[in-house]
Amino acid sequence: QAALPPTAITLALVAPTDAKLPSPPERAPKDGTFAGFTSFKAAPKAGLYTVSLSAGAWVDLVQDGHVLKPKAFSGATDCDGIRKTMKYDLAASPFVLQVSGSKENALSIAIQPSSE
Repeated sequence: QAALPPTAITLALVAPTDAKLPSPPERAPKDGTFAGFTSFKAAPKAGLYTVSLSAGAWVDLVQDGHVLKPKAFSGATDCDGIRKTMKYDLAASPFVLQVSGSKENALSIAIQPSSE
């Protein structure tokens, strides 16, 4: 992806062995789950970003060869279209968003600058 999309994107997922994730996921995916990734040339500016998923899955955000730890996260079970949100401190450099352990074979993902 050349830039962060202004709206959610749909990421097609495949079996973990076929996903060829650039970095090993921090949590090993279970059999029968799906995985995938997308790369971004850079965040528009350094700062806190919210990553939202439409279904439950494990997320690894990798920047400069390091898996970033989320600054905050929540699991929303009563919000239509959003199942999980996480906040990450990103530098204005390329990063990879990896998803694994999903029971769905596609997810909607939104990455937005955080207002907090």
